[in-house]
Amino acid sequence: MKRIISGVIISVIILTSASLIAGMACKMNKKNEMAQRIKKLPSFSFMTLTGGSFNSSDIIEGPVLVVRFHPECEHCQYEISEILKSDLPASGTKIILVSNAEKDEVISFLSQFDLSRYPCITTLIDTSYKFGEVFGSNIVPGNYLYNEKLELIKSFKGEVKTETILKYLVAGE
Repeated sequence: MKRIISGVIISVIILTSASLIAGMACKMNKKNEMAQRIKKLPSFSFMTLTGGSFNSSDIIEGPVLVVRFHPECEHCQYEISEILKSDLPASGTKIILVSNAEKDEVISFLSQFDLSRYPCITTLIDTSYKFGEVFGSNIVPGNYLYNEKLELIKSFKGEVKTETILKYLVAGE
């Protein structure tokens, strides 16, 4: 009887360990697959604030900074205000702001900034919640920096200082 119980316990331990290892391997494969997918600016399509459609194919060359934000996020508020105060908009970098918040909420948040002064900034609304599928992360704020050839220089999960973005932008050129 002890042998049967020991055999069952060992079998359970082995099966549990095997399923955990398989789950980790699957998760690592998905992570590597996503990393490969965003090495070049991935294909996406989001709605503009005016109701039109913006496609990544509209971007022919970089550099490009894609920023995922939410108007209620204090880190996002700070980061966007710092980006606008910095040399980044004047550097020729296209800045794509993407939010899944309601359009009116985004417009209200951005009204504190005179975005008409920044022709390099495009604001998009992710109404279908596809950003995470496209870029592999739903972390807010999230930043994806691409060089002139639209190759990923660096992705940042969470708040990042504008100086850091500029440093990677200069190093990635």
